[in-house]
Amino acid sequence: MDIITEVRRRHLVSGESISSIARSLKISRSTVRKHLSTEVEPVYNREHQPEPKLGSFKPLLEKWLKTDTKLPKNQRRTAQRLFEGFSIVDFIYSLPVITNPAQ
Repeated sequence: MDIITEVRRRHLVSGESISSIARSLKISRSTVRKHLSTEVEPVYNREHQPEPKLGSFKPLLEKWLKTDTKLPKNQRRTAQRLFEGFSIVDFIYSLPVITNPAQ
């Protein structure tokens, strides 16, 4: 949001042209015009918080990871093994959904 303030200050106070502002800030001229026409900064409000893909499987994953921490390092489950365990319990998503929270 600092860019909106910078664009407005440069144009309205310093009298800099739209082209030079766009060139120096590396944004398009239409973006500069848009920022000049706004009165207040835009506010983003999320209407619906999406449910994580792990959802109901997250407690199971946490339980598995907790028991794995008590095991020696060479006996712990890899991310691939965790994923295979989830495929048994009807988890239909891909491996990165498992590996990102497990890291």
